[in-house]
Amino acid sequence: MSENLVNYRVLARKYRPQTMNELVGQELLVKTLTQAIDANRLPHAFVLHGIRGVGKTTTARILAKALNCQGVDGQGGPTANPCGVCSSCVSVTEDRHLDVIEMDAASRTGVDDIREVTESARYKAVNGRYKIFIIDEVHMLSKSAFNALLKTLEEPPPHVKFIFATTELKKIPETVLSRCMKFDLARITPTILFDYFKTICAKEQATIEDEALALLVRAADGSARDGLSLLDQAISLSQSHVTTDIVRDMLGVVDRGRMFTLLNLLMEGKIAEVIAEVRDLYARGSEPTVLLHDLLDLVYWVTSLKINASLLTDVTWPESDRREGGELASKLSMPILMRVWQVLSKGYEEVVRSPLPNQAVEMVLIRLAYLSDLPSAEDLLKLTSGSGGATGGSISSFRGAASASSPLASTTFNPINKSTLTQTVSASPIVHPMPATFQDVLKIVAQSREPLLYSNLMQDIHLVSFSIGKIVLRLGDKAPSTLPTQLQNLLQQQTGQQWDIDIVSEGGAATVVEQNRQQMQQSEQSALNHPLIQEMMTQFPGLTAKIERQETIH
Repeated sequence: MSENLVNYRVLARKYRPQTMNELVGQELLVKTLTQAIDANRLPHAFVLHGIRGVGKTTTARILAKALNCQGVDGQGGPTANPCGVCSSCVSVTEDRHLDVIEMDAASRTGVDDIREVTESARYKAVNGRYKIFIIDEVHMLSKSAFNALLKTLEEPPPHVKFIFATTELKKIPETVLSRCMKFDLARITPTILFDYFKTICAKEQATIEDEALALLVRAADGSARDGLSLLDQAISLSQSHVTTDIVRDMLGVVDRGRMFTLLNLLMEGKIAEVIAEVRDLYARGSEPTVLLHDLLDLVYWVTSLKINASLLTDVTWPESDRREGGELASKLSMPILMRVWQVLSKGYEEVVRSPLPNQAVEMVLIRLAYLSDLPSAEDLLKLTSGSGGATGGSISSFRGAASASSPLASTTFNPINKSTLTQTVSASPIVHPMPATFQDVLKIVAQSREPLLYSNLMQDIHLVSFSIGKIVLRLGDKAPSTLPTQLQNLLQQQTGQQWDIDIVSEGGAATVVEQNRQQMQQSEQSALNHPLIQEMMTQFPGLTAKIERQETIH
């Protein structure tokens, strides 16, 4: 057998960091540990917490090496930069140091296992400066085992250090955590992983397309080990020339381009084309839940681009995702994306429970295609209130956020009659007629969707005088000081005219809410004084008349 085959090591082990400086994406951890070692302020117990593959066990071994390093001349002390050549460093690297004991708590969970640790801790180190116990997946220890560890953990001998690693910090008892210094290892960012994997490819003399590398970075999900395992597999499959198609096939993901096509068809309301595309994906092996999962992920991506345009230049995302996602983000409004997300999320739950998942997916997408042709609640309100800006009240359809020439804006849909709904909303702001009374002002504020300002005007101000273009008010105790400016700007925007809002310290009528309450009380009293009510109370002594009141602020 070839010696190269016998000695082959997977990338995750071959490029395992051996010093603090080699740790990937953990700058804060490295800085903290370095300063603690240099200042000789080291605790007797550490907890390293983070997701799988970010370097918990690796950090524990580097820390063990740093604490026991003897230096090149054999006279060194604890250092943040171990020499790597002394007998202690070499022994730790080769996993054979007598004073660095590793224990897997996933397979050794009981009291007897911990008793061995506590008994061993009583004896001094043989070759090293410290006797170091590295307990991986420490959260798997039983309650009794944790209790057995407490006394030794609280008052360990000066020559003992404990290093715990865990992915589930909440499962460790507080009594243990309170006796340790905790370090959180961050999920490694896509940018750092992208550069790191590219460096590894260069060392392995392998070429990889940027889009393929971006797919591996996303699949790694912040884990260097997971990403290196995938990269190792991709290099093996591709004979050192990794292409995007190879990575897609390896990961078993549906071509993202087809997902973009499907989402575009949905937004255009082309049901027949949607069903044909979905059934072709079924034929190629796509699972119903995976299909909806991919669509949800795509909608999230487009929404992210809508919020943060800088992602368009982020090379850690595939170039095709950035290009096609940017096009969709420019066409779809945020309310549309939120509606699509809600329908798909609800539909995903239905498909998971359905006895006919293939048919359920199609029904969910048909529902979404029909919804894509409906106007928003805001547009319907404008239409019914006659404030749409055009004769008869024009509103935008579900796809009205796109330009009039785009497919998303021009596609008509048979199931509903939308002869008036496909007109494009004017880009200019709606201008209200000049209000003749303060009540007209309140209507403008209400229609402008300014609930807080409307509430303040109803409950917290006293009208002194009103004339067209000028309002004099006295502010109540709870009225914000910014109210005059807010009202002035809103009226100028909605009427197109200059307004003056003056504030005085005295006078003014009761608030609108108080006036409404007074009118209600007067109406109630008038109703009680009605001859018919009075006659009934005479005919039935002891009868009490009560009027049910439902107060509103308008």
